[in-house]
Amino acid sequence: MWRRTLVAASVLIGLVGCASSPSSPTRHAYDNYWACASNAVRPYIGQRDLTSREAALRAQAHCNPSYQKYRAAQIAAVRHTVASDSYDMADQLGAQQALVWRRRVTQALDDYVRRVRNGS
Repeated sequence: MWRRTLVAASVLIGLVGCASSPSSPTRHAYDNYWACASNAVRPYIGQRDLTSREAALRAQAHCNPSYQKYRAAQIAAVRHTVASDSYDMADQLGAQQALVWRRRVTQALDDYVRRVRNGS
């Protein structure tokens, strides 16, 4: 039962993401988070004593407040789609979805720093 509910909620999250408008609070929070991270990584590009991953992680650390706002917006979006007795599950699913995107941002920043350092 729990697994079926989890799968159904995951599908619902995906549909909510597809159906949300570009001006949604979640999208706005993500855009702010991405803007922060992409700007925060720039000072680390020239610091060759850091690996590209370390540069990406430092940028992420700098933008943790923006990430927390995005995470809260993601959780709120999932909560909005479920009954109030499922909020615990919604909180977990929203947090997991935010973490997936945080990892994607880290990878994108890592790739960006590596490409710039290699002159591509």
